Formats: sequence, C-alpha cells, structure tokens
Amino acid sequence: MKKTKEELQVRNREIQDRMSVMNDKVVSEKREAFTPEEQAEWNALSREYDLNMREITSQMTEAELAKHREVVSKGEILREYLKGVRNGKADREILLYPSGGNTTANITASGAINLSIHEMIPTLHEGLGLPRDLRIVTGVTGDEIWPVSLNDVEMEEVDEAASLNDQVLDFGKISPKARRCGLTVPISNMAIDNAAFDIMGFVQQKFTLAQRIYLAKKIYSLAKWTGNKGPFSGLTKAGDIEIGTDAYKSILTEVAKFSDKGFFEGNVCLVMDRETEAALKATPLISGAAGGFVVQDGKCAGYDYVVTHYLNTTLDSNNKLVPTAKKYIGIGYFEWFALQQHGDVRMITDIYTGAKNGVTKVTLNTAWSMTDLSTKINGANDTTQAFAIYEVIEPEATQG
Repeated sequence: MKKTKEELQVRNREIQDRMSVMNDKVVSEKREAFTPEEQAEWNALSREYDLNMREITSQMTEAELAKHREVVSKGEILREYLKGVRNGKADREILLYPSGGNTTANITASGAINLSIHEMIPTLHEGLGLPRDLRIVTGVTGDEIWPVSLNDVEMEEVDEAASLNDQVLDFGKISPKARRCGLTVPISNMAIDNAAFDIMGFVQQKFTLAQRIYLAKKIYSLAKWTGNKGPFSGLTKAGDIEIGTDAYKSILTEVAKFSDKGFFEGNVCLVMDRETEAALKATPLISGAAGGFVVQDGKCAGYDYVVTHYLNTTLDSNNKLVPTAKKYIGIGYFEWFALQQHGDVRMITDIYTGAKNGVTKVTLNTAWSMTDLSTKINGANDTTQAFAIYEVIEPEATQG
C-alpha cells in the first residue's frame, strides 16, 4: 500500500534521528569512520531517505513545495559553507543574524547563515519555558545604563512664614555586565558530505537546546552562580507556603506583600516544580467549598505560573548542579529582570583540531547579560525587591 506524505515524513524524521545518533556515536568515540556495518546502514538509510523525499515532493502542493525548497536551500547553504571551509574557499568565521531570509541563497555573498536567534529562545518545554512578562532583547550594542531614583521627598507642613527644608533626591544607575557564552558542536565529515543528513536541523537543534538549558538554569536555579545569575540565585527563603487548606490564602498573602512595595499583582508570575503543581491542582481554593482548585485553567491562585525542576537546584562542592533537599515556590515580577544578548552571534568553523577523527567543529560565540532592575528601588541596597522564594511545606498531621 502506498504511504501517505505524512507517513513518509514521519519515517524520514526517524531516519534523520537515527543518522544523528550514529554521527554522535562516531564523534563521542573519536573514530575517523564508521564500521563496515555502520556504513552499510548509513548508505541504506540515505537511499531510503532520498526515495521518500522524491515521493513526498510528488504529493506536495505548490505552497508546501515552496516551503520545502526554502528549508532544503538553507541546509544546502550550510553544507556548502562547511565544505568550502574545508577546501579553503570560505571564511572560518561568520555572523549568525536574527531572522530574515538569505535572499541571495549564497553563503559567500551574504556572509551569514540564516540561523534565527529567535528560534533559540525557550518556548513550551518542561523546565525550559520562560515567563510571559520576561522581555528578551537581542543584538544589544554599546553600554546601557538604567537610571534609578533611590529615594522620594515628603511634603512638609510649616507656618506661613517658615522656610521649607531642602530635600535631596538621590540617583543611582544599573549597568548590565555582558559575559561571553558559547558552545562547540562536532560534526562528522561523513554527515557534512551526505545530503540525506539534515545538517541544518542537527546544528540548530544542538544550539537551541544548549541555549534553552543555559537560560533556564541561570534564571530559575537557587544556586549561587558566579557570572550571569537569575533573580532567585542565592536567595534566602522569605517564608513558607503550606500545601494544604490555607494554600490559596498563603499565596494571595505573599503576593499582597509585593503590592505593598508598589508592584502590580496582575504582572506577578509564580515558579514551581511539577510535583508542587500537581499538589496544588488537587488543593481546593476553600476547604469544603466547590470553588475550584488553587491551580486550574493554567493559573495558580489566579496568577500566571511556569513549571521548572531547575528551581529546586543548587551547586554542590564540585560546582555541579544538584537537586535541593526541599521544594520551593518562587514569586516574581519578571518585567524587572533584563535578559539581553549582546552584539553579534558568531559561528566559527574549525577543521583542524578534530581532523584526525574525521570531525569538523562548529563553535557558537556570543554574550548574554542578566540584570535584576529592582535591586536599588525602595531604598534597597543591592537586594532584589521584585522576587522572593518560599519553602513548600506539608500540613501538619492532626492527632486522632
């Protein structure tokens, strides 16, 4: 029976996944080539992929065909660029620009590969999603400064002819500190040379996942990071939230404390792990009443929330990220947290250090900064005002 286009596409994704695993295995074992059995499997997968692609394109509409050609073109551009570097016909360093088509479809003429920075930003992945109000700025250049008013003035009530006292308005500034970030992806030369291998998808997947994990760990973890760090890094708990009959009231009370400092409740976002979310989904808003549950309809106590296991992590003595002994809920106003990617994103191709293993290394270099803009408001002395962490506690057992 003839397979449908969708079935063939699923099979081709399976083929690409298998080829990716084979490529990773060769690289990790520092081998120069496949074994005869692996090479035979690779060749068979490549032939099957090509046959499937011909059948898929024959079933495509004009619009689907145009989109397919664009994707294939990008893969061919990257493949030809990597081959060009190996042959000494292309620059080893290029810029990766934000989204926008490579109208020339020529890597040498454009000087860029159309790897979209925006596609590297976390979306709906467990533990990697970012709050709705967190604004991410890419391509920042120059030195940025956020001016801060450190204090207020007060009205005075005096006699008609008395002099008013001079009051001083103090100002400060906050500047982001960009820190270099990067990663290296080794690609076997066999994968570069084989047209059936989705080299564009392979490289972009590696870049994307690494960047998502980096941002999630830094932004959510309680670890006392050096360098870039998120708003919960190193915080001492501000209190406890009991997952029981008073959970709804406890959350509302803690959010209200932020309102006393001038923050708007509508912009708050809670952070928790999956187990805490599950417990709150089973916790009634009001005991004995049919008012719903603390977590329902994508809200926690009526507020936005994100789920991540990285919140309950810290650094051990070997500087490795490990789970904490306790669980926490974070409360924050993420519009007060500036996440910025600075300058150009550069991709450097290294054909030498992995040459003996038949590998070409692709390295991504850029810079990120993470800045809590609330650390100087309300008279604070470099202490966050917009974020707090709370320990999750179980209700005490009642005596029978």
